[in-house]
Amino acid sequence: MQCGETNQQWPPPPPGASLPPDMLANIHGRLSLLDRLSFAAVFHTSRAAFRPEAPWLVLPGDTRETATLFSLSDRGAATARAQWADHVVLGSTSRCWLVTADDEARLRLVNPVTGERCALPAITTIPGLIEKWGGFTMVDQKEFLRGPPYPGGGDRRPVGTYTIRADLMRHFFYRKVVVSDCAAMLITTPQLGVPAFATAEGGEWRLAPSRDGVEDAIHYNGKFYSITYKGGVEVWEQSPDATGMFTSAVIAPRLPNADGDPWSCRKYLVAAPGGRLMVVLEDSKEIRDEYDGRLIRTCSFKVQILDADGEQWKETDDIGDAALFVGVNSSMCVSTREHPEIRAGCVYYTKNDVGPCNDAYDQSGVGVFNLKDGRAEKVQGLGQHRNWPPPAWFIPSIQ
Repeated sequence: MQCGETNQQWPPPPPGASLPPDMLANIHGRLSLLDRLSFAAVFHTSRAAFRPEAPWLVLPGDTRETATLFSLSDRGAATARAQWADHVVLGSTSRCWLVTADDEARLRLVNPVTGERCALPAITTIPGLIEKWGGFTMVDQKEFLRGPPYPGGGDRRPVGTYTIRADLMRHFFYRKVVVSDCAAMLITTPQLGVPAFATAEGGEWRLAPSRDGVEDAIHYNGKFYSITYKGGVEVWEQSPDATGMFTSAVIAPRLPNADGDPWSCRKYLVAAPGGRLMVVLEDSKEIRDEYDGRLIRTCSFKVQILDADGEQWKETDDIGDAALFVGVNSSMCVSTREHPEIRAGCVYYTKNDVGPCNDAYDQSGVGVFNLKDGRAEKVQGLGQHRNWPPPAWFIPSIQ
């Protein structure tokens, strides 16, 4: 057949493309979890009519080549083949892609639905960083130093650039990566708390000054926000001059009683749909199981909300028709009016202290904490699973 002999569209539209969006939405809502995503990928032009997905969990599969996707709406799981299944999830984007790090510490953006991937800049050397006892510390650089000087005193090695083993980089150095359309913010481990930024134009990571150390960060309404280990909330701006450096400004009073061991008391920054900032405080401790004597790590949560004037924090156990999701890769607030299958007034969490040395096969890595009655429960429908790489929240999207 020669060109011009037909007016047929190429490639041809999928069967049912002429159906009205409300009918496609009705079909979409009746499908199982993976079929729903495939349907949305085919009929992407009508995606706006489909009911948005509630948060999902991505969990390690039974093999290095598979991942388990768990839907809170369906209370069911499905297995997906994924080349990134054994990577550590460090963050997520506004377009619902995940940020992962592989065994060689290479950072990638991954769409967990379609499997698409693209590379992010990798950190292989850090100025002023030395390796010590399997971890890292900054020396003699007060503008990047959090806490006391080089621990242990004594041998003070000169400031320089030190190459870091990739396996240690992934397990001990990366903590979280927050990505916008044109820039990314990386947070290092509690030993450092040093933020670094990379832009689409620059293509490499550059450290940014933070005297109190950044513990958590989000990207909201076009800006990066962070909370420090001492409870200060900052907004980050890129300098318009040739340096392109990111600097921070404090925008809220310090969170009361925020100091504490970052390994047992953690802070997550969250932006509510209306723009108000919230901080979720996680307090974890070890207790001995009364039956077999094992040490079990338990956690509880409190929420602080910044008032409308941005001048005072207030603790609350009433967050309205919303649920909070916190964990190793993301912090978000989700409306329970739009997703009635999610429990209002609760914190859905994945544990942040899971490491490759304690890859248990159980349900300990994920839970739901009720703010009003102060009780933690299991996620309904979620059975036993591996805990390394750590489970991570994401909202599926076809982009």
